[in-house]
Order: sequence, then structure tokens, then C-alpha cells
Amino acid sequence: MQSNAKKVTRSNRFIKVWVSLIAAVLVALLLAGIILMQGNVSGIEFSPTHFQQRTFQFYEIPLIGQQITPIRRKTVNHSTLNLLRTGGFITPKPNPPTRWDLVSLSRGLTGITPNDAELLVTPLIEDKNGNNYWKDWVKAHPQQARFLWPIIQKLAVRDLYLFVPPLLEVAQRHSEANNFQDRIHLQLRSDYLRLRANLQAQDKNSMAKNMIEEAKTDFPDIVWP
Repeated sequence: MQSNAKKVTRSNRFIKVWVSLIAAVLVALLLAGIILMQGNVSGIEFSPTHFQQRTFQFYEIPLIGQQITPIRRKTVNHSTLNLLRTGGFITPKPNPPTRWDLVSLSRGLTGITPNDAELLVTPLIEDKNGNNYWKDWVKAHPQQARFLWPIIQKLAVRDLYLFVPPLLEVAQRHSEANNFQDRIHLQLRSDYLRLRANLQAQDKNSMAKNMIEEAKTDFPDIVWP
């Protein structure tokens, strides 16, 4: 009887070990599945100093936000950005870019969250029917492009992406106008003054003053109040 009891005990221990192992494997598979679906983090970054774009991707533990894999980055070549750089329409810094602004971020199944730089990057890289509007516009209006894109680069460097869409709209509407530069300057001045008023309304007078001083440095041809 004692021998049978020992056999039963050993059998129960064996079963418990296997149950524990199976449970551990199932839990590990469940966690791995959750991480694969919800822990995947990816996004797009843009360098305003070099007009370059890159993607990044890594995995993290959901909810905790603990990164568990290295960040993989990949440079993305786009014909419009290449044209602006190689054609001299913007002035890239001589050294490799060190600043990268977030364009968009995606976490698991939550969808894509855009950031401010998206206001510039999306129009530049968005292809419609196989054609890119702004690449064609630059080729068709090189003189206007050499005036417009240095302005947009300065705004991007100042993190003023919010000013970009109105300027692109003015450039699109008045590409052939003799007073193209005046229209761009008028829109730019209006946006700066509107932002200054908003900052002052929030009692951010120092920030508003510094912003206008930067504008005077970046755009000395505009008459500032």
C-alpha cells in the first residue's frame, strides 16, 4: 500500500509539473500575441534641417510602455524631398541630421496619430494618380519655388508647421501672380501676428515677444510692427 501511495504521489507531482509547464507556455503565448498585436510601435520622422524622412519601429509592453526591442530606423527616399535638396530649393546642413520631428505615430491597433510635422510632410509625399503636385509645381515654377521653400524650411526649423498649409494654399492659388512674393509675405506676417495675439491672450508675453524677434531675424524684408 505504501508503494502504491508513493506512485500516486509521484504521478500527481508529474501531472502538476506538466500542468504548470503547459500553463506557463499558454501564458507566454498569450503575452507574445498581445505584444505582437498591441505592442508594435511605428512611426515617421522628418528632419527640417535636411528635408529627409525616415521610419522607425520597435516593440514595447502594452500599458506599461516598456520598450523591449531596439529601435529600427530606415531612411525613406522621396522624389519631391530629393528634388528640393538637390535642386537647391532648401539649404541642408553639411553634417548628418541630428533633429527629427515626429510626423505620425502608430501603437498597436489604436491607429495612426498625426503630429505637427505632418502638415508639411503629407502634402510633399502624397501622390495623386501617380503624380506629386508639389514636385510638378517646383518644376513648373522654379523662381517662385526658390523663394517659397527656404521660407517653409525656416518655419519648420522654428517648429511652426502650423504656418505651412496657408502658405502652400497661397502659393497654389497665386503661382502666376506678379506679386507672388508680396502675397507670401502678407500671409506669413498675418499668421505670425495672429499667433502673437493668441499667446498674449494666454499671458505668454515673453514667448510672443521672442517669436516676433525670431521672425524679424528670419524674414527681415517684412515690415513688422
